[in-house]
Amino acid sequence: MLEIDSIASKAVRGDRTVWVQRSTLRDPRTIFLFLDEELYLERVKANAMIDGLQEELRFPSASAVYLSYGKVADRHVDFTCSRRFSEFLIEELVPWVERNVHPFEHIVLCGLSLSGLAALYASLEYPNAFSGVLSQSPSAWWNHEWLSMNLPPSGDVSPRIWLSVGNQEIQEHVTHAPSNLYQRVSQNFSCRRVAQGLQAAGHSVYFSEFDGGHDPVCWAGELAESLFWLLQPTETVVRSERP
Repeated sequence: MLEIDSIASKAVRGDRTVWVQRSTLRDPRTIFLFLDEELYLERVKANAMIDGLQEELRFPSASAVYLSYGKVADRHVDFTCSRRFSEFLIEELVPWVERNVHPFEHIVLCGLSLSGLAALYASLEYPNAFSGVLSQSPSAWWNHEWLSMNLPPSGDVSPRIWLSVGNQEIQEHVTHAPSNLYQRVSQNFSCRRVAQGLQAAGHSVYFSEFDGGHDPVCWAGELAESLFWLLQPTETVVRSERP
């Protein structure tokens, strides 16, 4: 069952709606924080997957929070490596989650497409804030692959990163409405480049290339495996041999 609430923000424009999915098991210690609620709830059906796995006792006790992006124009502002949005996540949303959902030992930040870029950027800006990051088909092409060119080295503490892209995400020279974001290179190429850069900088990255395109069905298909991997103890984390 989902509960709806809102959080007032000083860092971003106005209130933001959140949906809370409380764990069906006792003593939850994990929070999955999903950006792009409109996609993760309505298209990926992440809440049904998490409920089902917990009912089958195949998943640890975890709650989930889904953040609405608000207006499409706001999505293009907040999710394009915005320091202000990252500050909102760390300084406003995460404390709100701890007060209003439950305290946690692990918090995993999840995003896809543009919000996958935002999740990755926020985790690099604040490496101590999240235990894991799920970045599905992140829009690493943004601003001529700016993120790939500005990757910080891994510190003593940094999150585990699952980064994925489809083998059919090969479109180039695309303009994205409403703010006319220009994509010069393909999603596949730019995701490979950022994964290579993260691995070279010493980050714990698992790169996954799935069979498909920029499609919620593909993101749903890898969701359980990726979340399981992100919850593994640090000593079991391995870097993929790819890209």
